[in-house]
Amino acid sequence: MARVITNTHNIIVLDKTVKGKRHRLSTGVKADKRSLKWYEKNSDDEFYKLYNQKFNISTFKTISFKEYGTNITRITGQNRNEFSQKEEEMRMRKLSEYFGNIDMSDINASLIAQFQNECGLAPKTIRNYRSTLNTVLEMALYDEIITKNPLHVVKAPMSVHKEVFVYNTDEMSKLISLATNQFKNILQFNFFAGLRGSELIALRWKDIDFEYKTIRVATRIREGKEDVTKSKKVRILDILPQSEKALRQQMERTGLNEYVFVTQYGKRYKTPDVLNESFQKLCHKAKLTIGTFHTTRKTCNTLLKQYGLQQDWILDQLGHVESGVNREHYTGRIKPDLSKIGTVLAHL
Repeated sequence: MARVITNTHNIIVLDKTVKGKRHRLSTGVKADKRSLKWYEKNSDDEFYKLYNQKFNISTFKTISFKEYGTNITRITGQNRNEFSQKEEEMRMRKLSEYFGNIDMSDINASLIAQFQNECGLAPKTIRNYRSTLNTVLEMALYDEIITKNPLHVVKAPMSVHKEVFVYNTDEMSKLISLATNQFKNILQFNFFAGLRGSELIALRWKDIDFEYKTIRVATRIREGKEDVTKSKKVRILDILPQSEKALRQQMERTGLNEYVFVTQYGKRYKTPDVLNESFQKLCHKAKLTIGTFHTTRKTCNTLLKQYGLQQDWILDQLGHVESGVNREHYTGRIKPDLSKIGTVLAHL
């Protein structure tokens, strides 16, 4: 932002460095409370108007959002893994459908707000698009294509909180009892381990330590390729007895394989989609509300909280950094045992 100062004649001057050279440009306006306040708010825009007039040039390069944004997405790709880069490119294509051939210097707050209102995307998805858009606009700011980032004044849409759906212990038991073959072990394992589907299919026997009752979760499989975990961190899980029982049963099936859970052909899964399909068919068979395989992870989180286990330990188990995310998206309704409180002052 250009600095607003006054000279010895009480005239407002705008002070800013452009391309390494400092410029102090007089506005010709006498300083008073109202004018100073206005220039503080519009200092950059007014500075560049004066700059253009003085040097008879335009400081704004003419380039479309699509051309500039696509290039920025490409050259910043080294900071992302392969899958994150594909997602970033997908969001850039969607943004280009809307902002397309609009000049970068014409992208303003009202256009961004209009996009958020008209795109038809969920609030969480819009926040992801805002991140991509912000990367482009911040780079344009540093490249001196624009004088300010209009995204800063446009608020992200508020998320509508929805009740997190999980299964209770009776429903868990019914699903496990109706499951057959390997999927029975998968369900019993994950209802008490809470792995992501992509992490579960990447699990190797060498990651299991039965002596110390721990599991090392270091990778996931996405679109047939191995990748780091979503949090990009290796985490060590404690094995609960129910999960250990499922793993020992599974060892009789695939103990000689590299991977713990494999296809009917003895190969590793390329995607967790098949787990989701199997789970939904099982829910239909059990005549229960149909969830997704990811619901087993949410159910595990809720169950651990239900039984009063420490929050930090639960976050480590699930691989979550923020307790707020865990609470909002992974915790179903907690039903505590109220029998003890029923006896308090019961004699009154």
